[in-house]
Amino acid sequence: MKSRSDNQTLSQSDVLLGVDTGGTHTTVVVGRRDLTVLARAEGPGAAMRPEGAEQSAVVIAETARRAADRAGVDLPADCLVVGAAGAGRAQEQRALEAALVAHGVAHQARAMSDGEIALAAAFGGGSGEGAGIFLNAGTGSIAFARDRNGRVHRSGGYGWQLGDEGGGYWLGRRALLAAGRAVDGRGEGSTLLSRLLAALGLTDFDTLIRWASLATPAQVAALAPLVLNAAEEGEVVAQLALDDAARELVALVRVLARHFPEEDQVAVATGGGLLRPSSPLFAAVRSALAADVPQARLVGGPVDSALGALRLAAGLT
Repeated sequence: MKSRSDNQTLSQSDVLLGVDTGGTHTTVVVGRRDLTVLARAEGPGAAMRPEGAEQSAVVIAETARRAADRAGVDLPADCLVVGAAGAGRAQEQRALEAALVAHGVAHQARAMSDGEIALAAAFGGGSGEGAGIFLNAGTGSIAFARDRNGRVHRSGGYGWQLGDEGGGYWLGRRALLAAGRAVDGRGEGSTLLSRLLAALGLTDFDTLIRWASLATPAQVAALAPLVLNAAEEGEVVAQLALDDAARELVALVRVLARHFPEEDQVAVATGGGLLRPSSPLFAAVRSALAADVPQARLVGGPVDSALGALRLAAGLT
């Protein structure tokens, strides 16, 4: 941790915050206007919910203060940009901005969707800097594109009730569905039930029913790695779920690729906990992209969306 004396020449007008927050995780980066990163901190999810700006701001503010302590700087920062899942509408954005300023995190705050900061991290900070598609699979799933004219488009990302196909909740529910079908004899035999019971510390299917009836979407999404690990080990039902998830995610990219009608190649960047390079889902998506969206070209490593938010904060006046 840096002491405040280490940064005594750094005025508050030079301190910026970049924030990326979703359903299960928040990252805050403290940096300078030249995009030098001073420190970062991680916290629980603070995705926006209707009328939930205050709850999100509390989590972000606490995480920002820990990051500032590590950087050896004081808050409020001059500018903050936050990309938040659920903050795609102006009403939620303005409410979150006001709550963050009220909590003394920054003098100026700008909220936007998590996809916008991911595009900034992957392809540059704004119109004309770089076009491409960003595909995210974490608790949910969504894809964003910036076309050659700087317009931003989206596909998916409507929440676990309406979609989020191929994301963590979707995969977790596939595991629960497979367990129930196996118990009834309605589906192919699967080891997913025994894997679920072991992972959750449960004793039988009845206890799994009770667990599922009380589980939050984030808890169901946390079952996704179990499915992916089982698929890597050759579990047939898990492999089917993996392949279906990859097809659903590639469908998001296919829709957005239509905004690049004259392009021989379209850059596709990825992010989210389920699309790390070592993930079997990433490998399945890569194969499905090659077959179904031949102009798609995977670029770079996982996108650090919090750095994209920092980049955008540096552009605020």
